[in-house]
Amino acid sequence: MSEKLEKLRAMLEKEKERRIKLNNRIEILERRIQEAEAAEVNEMVRSAKVSPEQLAALLRQSANATPNPATLAAVGAVFAKEDDSDED
Repeated sequence: MSEKLEKLRAMLEKEKERRIKLNNRIEILERRIQEAEAAEVNEMVRSAKVSPEQLAALLRQSANATPNPATLAAVGAVFAKEDDSDED
């Protein structure tokens, strides 16, 4: 084999290793995003006073999109007021 061909194959292997590392990093970030979204949804649901029927409607809506305060309001959720004493 020629030296040029060997260099190209070595470069290819190096780039494949980089791709594997990037794919692993992407998977970790996607998982962290999912966990953060779940935590936000959990906090929104906890801070909202929802009936079981409203929660069921919210869960149906969340199948299509991540719930947000507007989505919670759409199912009739009432938010508990946040304590302003924690803010500086």
